Amino acid sequence: MTVTTDMISEFVRAANNVQRLALGERRRLLERGVAASGALRGLLTKTGKVAPLDEAAERVIEDIAEHIDEVPDETVAKALLALASQMRTLRILNRETA
Repeated sequence: MTVTTDMISEFVRAANNVQRLALGERRRLLERGVAASGALRGLLTKTGKVAPLDEAAERVIEDIAEHIDEVPDETVAKALLALASQMRTLRILNRETA
């Protein structure tokens, strides 16, 4: 498995157990996901491929991370799953081998 695939798996596991995660861990995961997603999108751009524009979702997730103490567990879980899905799509578009 690649680093990206490992991270996707970590986000899905975290989403399934979000109620057990400390607020700091939730924030850290969301911030890592946004950074990784941006990096994968940047790689697409550098290689001349068309990158899907879903930066609005990243801004919403950044806002969730910033206000993590006010956000319900279900919203955090959905954000983690959205990041996992977006990273999976970008990984496929980058043709990264699993």
